[in-house]
Formats: sequence, C-alpha cells, structure tokens
Amino acid sequence: MKILVLNLYFGKKPDYFDFFVHTCGVNPAIDFLFLVDFEVDFELPANVKIVRTFFADVVEKFQSFFDFPLALDSPYKLTDFQPAYGELLAEYTAGYDWWGHCDFDMAFGDLTPVVEAIELNRYVKLFRRGHLTLYLNRSDINSMYRQGVGNLDYRNIFATRGFFNFDETNGIDKIFSDLDMPVYRQEIIADIRTTSPYLFMTAHANRWGQYFVWDNGKLFCVDGENGKKEYIYIHFQKRKLGEYYSLSNLQSNKFLINQFGIFDFGGITRVLSYFPNLGHLKRFFWPRIVRRVKGKFKVE
Repeated sequence: MKILVLNLYFGKKPDYFDFFVHTCGVNPAIDFLFLVDFEVDFELPANVKIVRTFFADVVEKFQSFFDFPLALDSPYKLTDFQPAYGELLAEYTAGYDWWGHCDFDMAFGDLTPVVEAIELNRYVKLFRRGHLTLYLNRSDINSMYRQGVGNLDYRNIFATRGFFNFDETNGIDKIFSDLDMPVYRQEIIADIRTTSPYLFMTAHANRWGQYFVWDNGKLFCVDGENGKKEYIYIHFQKRKLGEYYSLSNLQSNKFLINQFGIFDFGGITRVLSYFPNLGHLKRFFWPRIVRRVKGKFKVE
C-alpha cells in the first residue's frame, strides 16, 4: 500500500519546520512531498522530498485545468484547492494507492492508525478537519470535489476571492457525507483551540497544566496528574511557538511541547505548562479587535 501526503507552501519558511519534517521521517510507511519556494538547509529523511517551485507557476498550471478564471491570488487560497489535488497534481500522485494533504503548523506522532484504517478497505477518505486528509487515489474520488452544489459548487469557490474552507468539515467532507461515501472520522488527533492561552484541544477533555510529549515517534498529551493519552498528530492552529531545540539535538528523540514552545525534554519546562501564554492571546485577539473597531467607525 503506497501513500503520499503533500503540501504546497509559498513564503517564509515556517517556524519549527525542521521539527515537523523530523516527525514525518519517523513514519516511513508514508511518503511526503512538499512543493515550496523556500530553501531547506538540513538533511531530509528518506521518505520526505521537497520540490522547489513558485506560486506563479502553480497558478498557471491550475488554471490550465479549468475553462473559467481562477481567483487564486494568494498562496492561502490554495487551501480551497486541496480537495482537487488528486487531479491537479496527478503527476505526483500517480503510482500511489492513496494521496493526501497536510498543514505545516503541526507535528506528527505515530501514523500507524492511518495505515491500518486504509488497509481495512472500508473507506474512501480519512479525516474531516483539513489539517491531514487522505483520499483513495481513484478517478471518481479525485473528482468528488466537482459534485458539490449551491455553496459547495467548486466553480464558485475557485472563481471567488476569499476563503471557503473547502478542504474542511463543511466543505469537501459535507459532499462525501451527502453522498453517503464511507469516511473515517475518528477524533484521534489533538487539534488545539485558537482562543486558548494553553494547549487545550477542541474535541477532547482538557486539564490545567497539560502538555505534550513527543517520544521516539509517539505523541502523548500528559495532564497535570500524569495521565496520558496518545494522538497521531497535534495541530497548533498557526500559533507562534518558541524553538528551544536544535537540529543536532533531534537525535535525543524526546521533546516537550507546551503553549510556549518546543523544548528538549527535561528541566523545569513542565512547570511552564501551568501558566497562560498571554502573548498568544494578544496576537490572536488584538487584530480582530482593531478590525471590529474600524468597522464600527467606517463611514458608509
């Protein structure tokens, strides 16, 4: 069973990208392909490949598939095109049984449950939230994004500026749901709340002082009473995290992750998990407050 997970990203190299790639590398049953325009200055794992490309080239390529003008005017708009990658990037997905897309603001744990779910031969799609989604590499599944109607009409989404979250629950996953297609939706992931000053999850119970441990390829949430639960990945929701590790230390293969950053395991870093990251709250809420105030005083 051959599986490919890919991402297109254009701009400054993401924070903690070396750590993210390291977590890809400990899942050798899955290949990872990233089309980016930034340079990488560290050695890649055997199952990770990076192709240097540019946003303008991708726009031109994607436009050649459609007979209407695309509103693909920013790299972030690519999230709406992700459900179509099975067609748009077929030269890369060819030869694979499954393909998928992922984000970079995350860290993988042990992805064995993904492989096991695929091997059951019960599903045509895995997961719904968009941070990591996989599809059976079959023409009818790769074209499923074309089946949406109304607000989910791909023509409207692809031709309209703005972001529709077409890769998420109320987008492509709703199309699969409406058509009664078998989708694996188990919440075995740690999706972090954007509004939390801690690393509180959206779909699981949380405890004050909880933190995450990445230990030799496995990811655990550890609460303040030392209970722990394993997840296949953590999604940081674009929050800024300190990088308190170095590539040379990655061989230690044990790291602590809390609301302030990614740390080499040990020391007093666990204590920090009890304190709120007020800087995150400021970064998240202040721009929204400013926009709302400006909106109230805007002259019609």
